[in-house]
Amino acid sequence: MGLSPGNRIEIEVDRALCIGSGDCVDSAPAVFELDAEDKARVIDPDGAPTDEVIEAAGNCPVTAIFVRGEDGDLYP
Repeated sequence: MGLSPGNRIEIEVDRALCIGSGDCVDSAPAVFELDAEDKARVIDPDGAPTDEVIEAAGNCPVTAIFVRGEDGDLYP
């Protein structure tokens, strides 16, 4: 999980759902990476603007990425 003080968002990857497609990494490589188990993880929650993080989450084929803002869920 990553908390972004700049973007004021929280990014969570559900590792049980993640299939390691890498679509999030392709969309926001400064925010996500695949670990040794080919599961996505947050490396820098401030690595991209909020709209790019939401787009990367939307590219996940199994909806394993959750983005929350101060006022609640931003994605999904």
